[in-house]
Amino acid sequence: MLPSASLLAAPGMNNFFAVLKRHKIYRAGASFALVSSLLLAHGCTAGHEEPLCVLSPDAMPQSWRPSGEMQKRLNAAPWSAAETQDAEYAVKTGLRELNDLFSTRPTAVSTLGSDAVESAIDASYAASNMPALRNAARDLARRNLTPLMARYRERGPATVTCKEFPSLLPLTVHAHALLSPEDANVSAMVALTNAAYRACGSLDAVLGHDYRQILVAPNASTDDIWDLVMWSITFTDAQTIPGIELPAAARDLPPALWRYLQRYPFPRASAYPDGARNKTFYDTAYLATHIAYIPTGYGRYRIYIADAPGLYRFLRENFYAVLQMGELDLTAEFVDLFREYGCTEQNDLQLRDGTRYLLKLFHSAADRWMAYREPDEPADTGDYNIVHKAWTGMAGVRVRVPEPPAPHTYGGVVRGWLGDPR
Repeated sequence: MLPSASLLAAPGMNNFFAVLKRHKIYRAGASFALVSSLLLAHGCTAGHEEPLCVLSPDAMPQSWRPSGEMQKRLNAAPWSAAETQDAEYAVKTGLRELNDLFSTRPTAVSTLGSDAVESAIDASYAASNMPALRNAARDLARRNLTPLMARYRERGPATVTCKEFPSLLPLTVHAHALLSPEDANVSAMVALTNAAYRACGSLDAVLGHDYRQILVAPNASTDDIWDLVMWSITFTDAQTIPGIELPAAARDLPPALWRYLQRYPFPRASAYPDGARNKTFYDTAYLATHIAYIPTGYGRYRIYIADAPGLYRFLRENFYAVLQMGELDLTAEFVDLFREYGCTEQNDLQLRDGTRYLLKLFHSAADRWMAYREPDEPADTGDYNIVHKAWTGMAGVRVRVPEPPAPHTYGGVVRGWLGDPR
């Protein structure tokens, strides 16, 4: 989500800091070397085991706990049935908001590109407990996908260029996920995507570099890592599509990147005088949430502590700093991930506190995710930022039923190289 699979022409393939600019962040990125030095200074050892779901502050590791002043402001009451109903209402409202926006403002579909599809289909992931919502989300995703495919289908494979591959591949992923195998749109999009890749001639031409050189460099930029994270998700999805011509290097990218990310630094907000508002921390936090979306496939599948202990520790140790900073979107992505680790409001205090905060923001905007504005955010914040509030807000408060990582699914592909730690 802060760009799911894409933001501009192709979901998630865009420049990391261009994405952050769209998300109201106007900052230069920190180098891998800089963040590495901060990590070493503040000690993040991968060998220390962390608990999974914890309901009491006293049972938390000290580094997870809220400050004394923050703890006083948090609601200590158990999670109630009324709050469960309120969260369901907020999820259903978010999907209605998306539907209303795309219905009344069709130009938003072309403006957002694949994100117009991703923002809807994400609400259908791991949603067997809400079948009506799941079906409605998929219907909206299909409606948004149709005009995006049509503008390519009208041209045909002979006209597509290498530059269009980053846009075509996510649309083909969505066509495969949303349409029946017999639908002519599926085979047509596969043909268009293959033609665009052939126009590139190599994966290096697609990416603009040899990613293997990035993964051996000690000073890889956050920008480069962000792009590889986004490509990893899309290339994993692409491996489930019959007929897609995907080079071996593209299949190798996700596991190679994951191995590299085991050494990736995650500095704590407490390392900085301005805490979670610090530019280095803030940028790293959004990168961290999207790293976690590699194994989860944007919320479809479980993630485990053993998959990346340092990543889990980062999320836990910085949650209350992020909550205090208060941004809806980033808070929602943290809470969303706690759900994907298998925690609930009934057994995890951070998840409970985060869900209550998100519902508070939702109600403060007259029960509309899209109407909420951060204190320094203009009323006319743009289609992407408006959509992103409902997109992440729904994800943060929605109860999940993880999908099984069956063979030939996204989860099956990931677990094929990552393994299942259960």
